[in-house]
Amino acid sequence: MKDINIEVGTRIKEKRLAQKLTREDLAQLSGYTANFIQEVERGRSGLSSESIRALSMALKVSADSLLFGDAPVEFSYIVQKLKEVPPQKREHIIRMIEEAIACTQ
Repeated sequence: MKDINIEVGTRIKEKRLAQKLTREDLAQLSGYTANFIQEVERGRSGLSSESIRALSMALKVSADSLLFGDAPVEFSYIVQKLKEVPPQKREHIIRMIEEAIACTQ
């Protein structure tokens, strides 16, 4: 089993349980079988982009949260603020962030 499959499967299971859904519920919502959900949650089966999309929509979470985990609230805030900046100025802000990070290392 690949570590990434185990990590993603664990996140899917956590999100399913947090919503008090059974595997059968998630299967019905996503269009997959309960057996497939079980295999995914145990990390025995990898996911295609199509299945990640279907599961994230069924769980009403972002695909990123399934793949990478939940980002801290601060991260979401920064992303939202960057969207408000004109594209030509974003590069300047990104360079400033990279320089600030380099100074902390």
